[in-house]
Amino acid sequence: MVELAAGPLNAPALDKTLVICVGVAVAVLGFVVLRRYPKLAVVAWIVSICFVPIWLGFGIGFNGNYYIPPATAAALLVVAALLPTPRFRLSWLDGVMTLVVVCAVCSLFTGNAGIAFSSVILVVTYFLAGYAVGRIAPLRVDPLWVHGAIAVCFTGVALLTIVEGLTHFNPFVLIKANNSLYEAWGSIQSRGGVPRAEGAFGHSIALGASLAMAIPITLASPFRLWLRIGMSFLMLLATVFTYSRIGMICAVLGVLLSVLFMRDAISRRARIAIVAIVAIAGAVLFPAIITVFDDAGAEATDSANYRGDLLSLFGTMNPIGVATSAEKNSAGVLYFGNFHSIDSQLILTGLTNGLIVLAAVVVALLFGIVLVLRGKATAATIALVAQIPALATVALITQYAIFVWFVAGLAATTQLAPQALRAGVLDTPRRLPEPSPAADRA
Repeated sequence: MVELAAGPLNAPALDKTLVICVGVAVAVLGFVVLRRYPKLAVVAWIVSICFVPIWLGFGIGFNGNYYIPPATAAALLVVAALLPTPRFRLSWLDGVMTLVVVCAVCSLFTGNAGIAFSSVILVVTYFLAGYAVGRIAPLRVDPLWVHGAIAVCFTGVALLTIVEGLTHFNPFVLIKANNSLYEAWGSIQSRGGVPRAEGAFGHSIALGASLAMAIPITLASPFRLWLRIGMSFLMLLATVFTYSRIGMICAVLGVLLSVLFMRDAISRRARIAIVAIVAIAGAVLFPAIITVFDDAGAEATDSANYRGDLLSLFGTMNPIGVATSAEKNSAGVLYFGNFHSIDSQLILTGLTNGLIVLAAVVVALLFGIVLVLRGKATAATIALVAQIPALATVALITQYAIFVWFVAGLAATTQLAPQALRAGVLDTPRRLPEPSPAADRA
């Protein structure tokens, strides 16, 4: 028997090789199918956000220390399948995204290279991946159809969340993985002794904020008005079972902004009905919500105080790159000063990417507010503006981070779309008119 110079293949190595071969074959087949059916590509990606836990990715890099989340792997496949896109036009949000990436790369040369490299991986695999799908998908598929796909998938998320809230059973945490992501996100939180719904999002806040972000998009989807209202109400109700204050606040804010500024999509009578439904539901559910928070004791207050203490880190931020307060302890755990958990994405952005990126993100959000107040915001832009309280008090975690940047990409594309999409849709489904060649040159 002749053996290769490198030695015979053992069973584990052979198993790994087979897994890689099968994975490549599935990816190639998926590319062929998704390229032929772009709507299926969009649905597949949204499903990866809604129903595939973050810990089911795979490791890359040195010793597999960096992970590709399932939604990121799906994003790479979907973007490749959807390219090239017709009538692509640059948006000012493309400049913000480019600045984020460039500053992340530049931070590798400003000190704390190891920490900066982790930030680069995060920017590429979470932020850029989500933004690319949101930017490209509406150029190959009718944007209203994309809104409808989000509405249907997140209605499914809402129903599962309500069931989880009532039964305290989460099937997703039973899907175990031998990695650090499962250790971090594969357990159920509780508040006041009550388990908090997490769905496939790994964290109650991520679930609540994602449901809240889907509400304005659902209200602008191409379904009958009564169906859109019913879907949105389910999502709003589902945020209650996360017992996440920020999820519930963003959900209500999303409803209010939609009612006030999505007038072409929602008639005056319907707006009154929506406000009445939300008010009645709030009055009915408020006592139960307050009971849970009262039972939690000082937990909520301590959490709010902790977020306030994070403001002391502003003085350690650099124009570009990682803050001077960043360091890893002997166990490899990252700290900024005395803080391990940074419960504010805006502050975390300044600490990891620098003040320039933080300023650009804040300006972009302010511009979004202006678009909303002027009645020129699309549903995706309204959804982002309604997330500002979350961005100030919550870090972008699990697939919520990818979904936020997907909505940012969706906002960038739809803001360039025909005026008919600017404030939503009419009560009857319709397709958008194709832009004229003159409009493309504008």
